[in-house]
Amino acid sequence: MFDSLFGKDIYWYGVQAISILETGELHSPDRSPVFHIVAFVFRLFGASDQSLFVFQLLTVVWLSFCLYFARYILKSKNEFWNGLPSVMVFVLGFLYPKQAWAIGFLLLTYGFLFSDRIIWKFGKWTLVGILFVSTTWFHTMAGVLGLGLWCIDKIPRKFDLILFLLIGVFPFLIPTNDNDRFVIDGKSFPIFEAYGMMGIGILWDWGVLIFGKNVSDRNLPIRRSLAFVGMALVLPIFHFADIQFRILISFLLLFEIFSRFNAKQTFKTAVSFSLWVFVFIQSPNLFRYPYEGMWNPGEKAASVSDNGLLVAHHGFCEYYHFQFRKDCMSWEPDEKAISELPKGTKVYRLVYGIRMENLRASKENGNPIFSKIEPMGEYQLVLEGDWQHYLQWLETKNSKLLSIAKSWKNPYRKRPGFIQRKQKYGI
Repeated sequence: MFDSLFGKDIYWYGVQAISILETGELHSPDRSPVFHIVAFVFRLFGASDQSLFVFQLLTVVWLSFCLYFARYILKSKNEFWNGLPSVMVFVLGFLYPKQAWAIGFLLLTYGFLFSDRIIWKFGKWTLVGILFVSTTWFHTMAGVLGLGLWCIDKIPRKFDLILFLLIGVFPFLIPTNDNDRFVIDGKSFPIFEAYGMMGIGILWDWGVLIFGKNVSDRNLPIRRSLAFVGMALVLPIFHFADIQFRILISFLLLFEIFSRFNAKQTFKTAVSFSLWVFVFIQSPNLFRYPYEGMWNPGEKAASVSDNGLLVAHHGFCEYYHFQFRKDCMSWEPDEKAISELPKGTKVYRLVYGIRMENLRASKENGNPIFSKIEPMGEYQLVLEGDWQHYLQWLETKNSKLLSIAKSWKNPYRKRPGFIQRKQKYGI
């Protein structure tokens, strides 16, 4: 079994592709054609972990091609190859393939948009429009980023301070909705969040984005716009891991096509690669879930005869669904999920991070809370109804275990609004 895949969403691409091959439709509605690319790879090589890795490599090749071709469009022949690829090619390609395909089109969009070569004058705006539509088609957020940067570039830089202050107060003016995609987050500080997520490498690249000056006079205005965006992302606006980090790595790659390619730029890129490789060696868990420990509990959970729906943390759920072809949710079951249960089956919960002894010791009025506990290595299989009762019991006791029971390890929120919209409209 190929259990060394990187990326925390990669198995979801497999789930979607298998659904296309078996039913002709996506498992979860999505307008992006990227899942059809995965399905094509599966047709060629079969639905397997190895095929998902091939798709990731294909994504890296696509993003590298777009990066170098955009450089070719914007620069002289002498500058074309005088520069290493950005490490973001690999970060995006392996961690966020759907976004990576869209950012590839965005690189080409900006390459043609800012090119002043006579050969590109004919039909330039038509080509830019087609590439931008392709960007948005593959990933709506990437299209919004491209349009947003273009708008920011049109604002005179003398207004940067006013705009920065407006962005700073933005989180305090917008109502917080914890059940939607763009959650306003004024608590965590992005620099610390970035370091905790990806280590020192991301901070180096972020600093270069904001303070780097290795750019030609012709590209100085757009480079300053990118620097402003980098500075604005220092502010705690959206939930960093879900939104701001993805925005940041997109612009880190985009600014690569505007920098001069000389010894100075090569040095910066080499330092970036060195720092990312160091983090990768020291903390590989930052880039993947421990999939090798998921096979046995997944196999056992799949063999439970009345298991109609499994609830487990993000990562395990996608791995389980891909490997064993059984339904799984990384959200608390809602009415829609319960109504779709096969007749005679139940909803089970795979608890992570809480020992079996703690679950067995939980009693209310002398009676055990859990009617069934199946130990599965680092996971414990229980009935969802018992788990909900357990959460209420922990809240009553104000237990320290509540922080684990209500965390990413054990999903406690219902499907957010953006997923419900996808179910209806595909966006």
